Amino acid sequence: MNKILFSIVVLFFFVSANAQPTPDCSTGRYTNNVFTNVTKTSGVTYGYNSTKDYSTNTQIDYVLKFDFYEPAGDAAAKRPLVILMFGGGFIAGQRSDLDAFCMALAKKGYTAATIDYRLVSSSFFNLLTVFSSAPLINDAVVKASGDLKAAIRYFKKDAATSNLYKIDTTKIIVGGASAGSIAALQAAYTDDVSEDPTLVSTYQANGGFEGNTDLQAPNNLLPTYNARGIAAVINIAGGVSDTSLIDAFNPPIYSSAGTMDEVIPYNYGPISYNGFTTPVSIYGSNLITTRANNIGLRNELLPVPGGNHESPGGVPYINQIIENSSAFIAPIACRNVLPVTLAGFTVQASNCSALLRWKTAVEQHSSHYDVEVSTDGTRFSKLATVPSKNLSNGFDYSYNLTGYNQPALFRLKISDKDGSYTYSPVQRFTPSCLPAVQVYPNPANQFVKITGLTAGMQVRVRSVDGKALYLQKSPGTSMTIPVNRFANGLLLIQVIGTNGEIVSTNKVLKQ
Repeated sequence: MNKILFSIVVLFFFVSANAQPTPDCSTGRYTNNVFTNVTKTSGVTYGYNSTKDYSTNTQIDYVLKFDFYEPAGDAAAKRPLVILMFGGGFIAGQRSDLDAFCMALAKKGYTAATIDYRLVSSSFFNLLTVFSSAPLINDAVVKASGDLKAAIRYFKKDAATSNLYKIDTTKIIVGGASAGSIAALQAAYTDDVSEDPTLVSTYQANGGFEGNTDLQAPNNLLPTYNARGIAAVINIAGGVSDTSLIDAFNPPIYSSAGTMDEVIPYNYGPISYNGFTTPVSIYGSNLITTRANNIGLRNELLPVPGGNHESPGGVPYINQIIENSSAFIAPIACRNVLPVTLAGFTVQASNCSALLRWKTAVEQHSSHYDVEVSTDGTRFSKLATVPSKNLSNGFDYSYNLTGYNQPALFRLKISDKDGSYTYSPVQRFTPSCLPAVQVYPNPANQFVKITGLTAGMQVRVRSVDGKALYLQKSPGTSMTIPVNRFANGLLLIQVIGTNGEIVSTNKVLKQ
């Protein structure tokens, strides 16, 4: 995870902005350079925490700070915020590495911040200990993501009290490069600590879902403030432990990576560092994009053909990344009140039927809802139209699709009376009449058999420390896996649906 060096050459003539109390996107704000100068505030403390040097068994204390960037002379009362985390393999780097990126974003009208986060002590024996251990590498990721959450809480607290930074807390975007991107993705796409069974104990050891990085008493931000509601992600040469963490209700993502990245794989494989292969495998930008496409999550990928881990940080790609990512998140920065505010949307299976329910909190000028379905995550077709009640305090809707017995994705097309429309998040559907997945025998010595599959599902085997041991596509309704090749101990056997969702997770004892 070598540090990506962000250095850009600005080749634009800048146009001064006539700032408004409310950001005006018609001027090109968030996509063009509408401000000439940037005001930078350096070294603001947002939290305290510590980590451990395993070679000396000593505690290393951290005072965590951020640098803040905003357009000079901006009169807008509420602005989107982009928080970025530097790269460096969790052992090196500093927040100033992303100074040029933040300056460029601020000239487009965003506010931006680069943050410190806890690093692994760079002593040789400590590095050897950590990077040879999957649990300790995962611990570094969870610690860094917890630090990011503390920074988010800091800005939410400011918005609710002094409002020094004038942040719209519904429009906080996170991201970073390399290790920083891994931490940002972990924070953005983990909705609950139970999503990845291999990380439950790691989260518990670090304060739970929100982490334990905080300001000192009496200025504690926990538990009053939380870090939920991230609006989007900027991923540069990063990855996730499992693409099934990403679902249709998660924030949209902009990515860029070299197709021949030797550190964080473009597709899937172990993380490497200076030629050393770690025991942790990761899903890179291309498979993140595939997952997003399959579930209907808005995304964009800028590949660097033949590029390595450093390629996105070089000219001209870094300039392109800045331009593309700022344009990608601009609709979030500019979004206004929609004709409908959804309070919930679910799809339930019952007797081979799909029951869709959605609840609206607000409806204004609303026309109707089109129920749409897809079996491949790309092409959606309309099944029915449900007229809107157009009630200011919302309404509970339902639609029952009888006799439907195949896995699918459902969404709502929400139409306004003026012809404009938006889409709901996509919901996965697994019919209840499919046979349940069974794994036996347990304990096992030579083989385990898995039944209740459908062709195209994948079966993955992991050790309890998260190491990937086996991945195979099912040829039909059952398959047999040889477990005699694996070491004795507990195995996690996961069945992954054709849309990337985890259908079942079973623990099997290998003897």
